[in-house]
Amino acid sequence: MGRELLETEPVFRSALEECDRAMREHVDFSVLEQVRASEDESRLGEIDVLQPTVVSLQIAFAALWRHWGIRPAAVTGHSMGEIAAAHVAGALSLADAAMVACRRSALLRRISGKGALAITELGEAEARELIAGTEGRVSIAGCNSPRSTILAGDAASLDRLVTVLAERDVYCKLIQNTVASHSHYVDELRDDLDRALAGLRPRVAELPIYSTATPEVLRGPEIGAGYWMRNLREPVRFADAIGRLRADGHEVFLEISPHPVLLTPARQCLEGQRAHTLQSGRRGAERESVLGSLAELFELGFDPDWSRVLETRAPRPRLAKRLTPYQDALYDAVFARR
Repeated sequence: MGRELLETEPVFRSALEECDRAMREHVDFSVLEQVRASEDESRLGEIDVLQPTVVSLQIAFAALWRHWGIRPAAVTGHSMGEIAAAHVAGALSLADAAMVACRRSALLRRISGKGALAITELGEAEARELIAGTEGRVSIAGCNSPRSTILAGDAASLDRLVTVLAERDVYCKLIQNTVASHSHYVDELRDDLDRALAGLRPRVAELPIYSTATPEVLRGPEIGAGYWMRNLREPVRFADAIGRLRADGHEVFLEISPHPVLLTPARQCLEGQRAHTLQSGRRGAERESVLGSLAELFELGFDPDWSRVLETRAPRPRLAKRLTPYQDALYDAVFARR
């Protein structure tokens, strides 16, 4: 994740280096080394390595977009994604964002193996009906879209539900390399998380933050230690946040991630409405992905800073999809006519 942009985009690299220094105040590994590591050497299977690394990559993507003149009007974030969102909005300094990402994920390691997460192709009402007989061992961990709900809880109970849904020909899959966040398993971390984040100093945000833990638009000062426990314990209301953003007039949704895991749920939330969803990264085709989305943003009326886009002298990426005439012209401008 992020390796291609790390080597080809100086602004992305500089932002990731800043994140690496901030994270190193709390952890014993280097984000940069994890991005560059081979599969055999990688520690991304460890929750307290994965989450600070992903948050760092999200912050680096946002920095690259800003450098190119693409600035958000509002932000939202899915679970740990709220950490990067709060930083991008100006509510958390980089030091505070690193504190939340590292200290929270270190505590999560304590509950590793105590439960599991599963993603289902069910709406919330159907999911609640499914888990009604588990006597509280399984709960709703997230509502991603009208057709995508995450479950959390006892691993054996989730295994049985996966089998039940498979027999009904309904998609359901256990999520690997994670823990049962957004469930009763995190309750034991409450006091320790309060202490770990006692030094947090959130600020007034420069952008609206559409919370996925509460039904509110956050101003910034309220995202202290207590908020991050709520973020970890309450179901992720991603679908609600997307709905509120669209109701407030936002039409272009850009996922800030090294791989577009939330693009499909966002599209499902926005079906039948005037809206556009774009990705930043895609595993194995990062520069193609980010530049393709830049071309689409240009078509939608955004005004990139072309002098900054043209700073990078990396070769034109091989394209995996057909381009519109506007996108093809943009690629020619950025690569062929230098």
